[in-house]
Amino acid sequence: MQISVLTPSFNSGKYLKRAIDSVLIQNYKNFEHIIIDGDSKDNTLSIIKEYSHLKFISEKDYGQSDAMNKAFKMSSGDIIVYLNADDEFLPNAFDNIILAFQNNRYADMVVGNLIFKSPTENLLRKPSVKYKDALQYWLNLFPNNPVSYFYKRKVQKQIGEFHIHDHYSMDIWFLLKAYQKFNIVKIDATLGIFHSDGKNKTTTVNLGQNLHNATKQHLLKYNPLYIPFFYLKLILGRL
Repeated sequence: MQISVLTPSFNSGKYLKRAIDSVLIQNYKNFEHIIIDGDSKDNTLSIIKEYSHLKFISEKDYGQSDAMNKAFKMSSGDIIVYLNADDEFLPNAFDNIILAFQNNRYADMVVGNLIFKSPTENLLRKPSVKYKDALQYWLNLFPNNPVSYFYKRKVQKQIGEFHIHDHYSMDIWFLLKAYQKFNIVKIDATLGIFHSDGKNKTTTVNLGQNLHNATKQHLLKYNPLYIPFFYLKLILGRL
């Protein structure tokens, strides 16, 4: 199976080499790495051009979701994973994923563990694959970063494009739909590192409010019977 690694990027030259190299150290040869850059003004392009294996576009876009959609359209892999420009895979992540898909022929998505790393923390997070757990976003039981989940191409084709005007909660929107409709398998392997240096996008917005809004909109549209459960758990979870 071919793995497509898709990286949205904008002025991420400070981190990009680390992300690219984390793909190259994998003990797995059948992959492609696509970078969609939003017309960066830093050294991003010069770094990209150091690597002959990369496929890339650099042009103005409508933000991260737009870049993610473009990358998927360019890709051809059987397995899809998004690697943010400021994050990285750990060694043997691809081998662990391919083995999991081989051992679970009906799996549509494989979820592993990840390390959340900030200037003050270095935490191992073990996501759940239960839909109800993902709804309780405040418990951090959903996969916090796309470095920790890989899925078959059909998943994204059936769910559809990321909303280009949603720049902050596109991940939880996608995960809730995937958890609701597809077969998810959890493995006890740590696949990557989610870096948070206090300056990246995740830490400069009201993430909790965006997660809340995305979850509520998902329930209103796809599973309204869960709304009383959701608000009860929200109240209990914050007492």
